[in-house]
Amino acid sequence: MKPETKVTIAIPTYNRSNLLKTSLQSALAQDYPDFQVIVLDNASDDDTEAVVGSFADSRIVYVRNEVNIGIFGNWQRSVELNTSPYLSILSDDDVLLPNFIHESVLALDNHPHAGLSVGLPEFININGATLHVTGTELSDQLPEGLISGLDFIHQIVDGQKWILRTSAVMFRAYALRAVGGFDITHSKYLLDLNLYLRMAVQFDFFFIAKELAQVRFHVEQDSQVSFHSPGGLGSLAVMAERNDAIAYLLQSPRAEDAAYRQWLTERLLHISMRRSEFTSQLVPALNLSWPERQQIAIEEIAATIPAGKCFILVDDNQWSSEILPQSNFLPFLERDGDYWGAPPDDQTAIQELERMRQAGASFMVIGFPAFWWLDYYSQLRNYLNSNFRCVLHNSRLIVFDLWS
Repeated sequence: MKPETKVTIAIPTYNRSNLLKTSLQSALAQDYPDFQVIVLDNASDDDTEAVVGSFADSRIVYVRNEVNIGIFGNWQRSVELNTSPYLSILSDDDVLLPNFIHESVLALDNHPHAGLSVGLPEFININGATLHVTGTELSDQLPEGLISGLDFIHQIVDGQKWILRTSAVMFRAYALRAVGGFDITHSKYLLDLNLYLRMAVQFDFFFIAKELAQVRFHVEQDSQVSFHSPGGLGSLAVMAERNDAIAYLLQSPRAEDAAYRQWLTERLLHISMRRSEFTSQLVPALNLSWPERQQIAIEEIAATIPAGKCFILVDDNQWSSEILPQSNFLPFLERDGDYWGAPPDDQTAIQELERMRQAGASFMVIGFPAFWWLDYYSQLRNYLNSNFRCVLHNSRLIVFDLWS
């Protein structure tokens, strides 16, 4: 190791010599003079060592594990071997843009209480072509500049989907040591989120509004295996991490406020319920079947909504008029009485809610197929809770009276 270098870029790798070559090239092409690259070979049986040796660059340190110590072990080893004030962990399938180190060091130098800095990602496919990512892979819009760690945790609890791509992150080595490095509390695929939440208890984060890394999407990517294979394991682990985040906030000075504790309690109950939904998918006998829950929900709607009253039904288009033939309801969103799809954003959802309320809707009924809305549309959730009385809340339905 070279203790005099200001930055270390660690590249944990296993049997990806072709992609590793591109990642290594991008690290060596940085427009910053003072750094080293550590390649941590997790006992690859391909030509990884030869590829690294072909660069013949004194800034590269090659470390080979005699046996495969797993993702966690290799990432944690990068923390243990680092001797620089700043550390970046570059995935062996990702690419650094030339200004990554320069921008990251500037941010951390100027903000000494920031435990990490993070830039924006550009997405590429297996061949390096730009991808336009949508859906579950896309993060909500990240903030800019310095935010407190507790604000970061609050936003995660509130439902913000802030995804910090590890290859675009630079850590302050002191902060990593202070929190003990990586852990595998709930999932080996959420090493990063687990670390960010624990680090945010003690340190601020700095967000750089520039693209600093290219993140590659492909079928062998760890997150693809965890989050897009049958079973929902990744989503279950995310819920567990968010439960931990609530605990961190309860331990913070913010919890001295009674109203804030009440809000945290409400979020804990909702996130725990969502976690149980994912658990039930893995263990079907653990809970009522979908038809059983649906039938009870229909009976509860009939008992809660007065006859003849119009209500807004949020069901993710899973229940139909055949299921609720006697009810006077409108889907959400709707056009001319027909389902029009999920809202593009919170503001649209709130505007449509008010439009339908002024047109005569008396209640909003949120069915369990759409409970994810209460995380994804956090501003809509907060608007409902602040302005309307909740008259029913259980594991099947949440009903708001829009006029009382």
